[in-house]
Amino acid sequence: MAEDVRDTAMWINIPVPADDPAGSALLTQFLKENRFPFEQSRRFFSVPSREADRLEERVDLWAFRQEMPADERVHTSLDGTLRTLGEIVLLAISAAKANVAPNSMPATGIDLTRETH
Repeated sequence: MAEDVRDTAMWINIPVPADDPAGSALLTQFLKENRFPFEQSRRFFSVPSREADRLEERVDLWAFRQEMPADERVHTSLDGTLRTLGEIVLLAISAAKANVAPNSMPATGIDLTRETH
């Protein structure tokens, strides 16, 4: 049962909705080709957190390749789409890592607990 627990901190939720046919198909192919276990819902692809480092490494190779020369005839290129998907995946990994950080580590930013008079 430990493997079956669906705690959100245990999943990397990648916000690529099922109604985005290009993004959904490309991400599905990427995950299957790299043998990542995943689940897909209407709004997210979910990958187990234990795959974070490998996912980060593989998406870097997949999405951030050398760009093709610009072509004014196209509004959206495959390279641009892959780069956008790669950024979405990397942000989802960062968010998942932030959610499972130990509570003893202070958050960076404004200290709202400090009293000022």
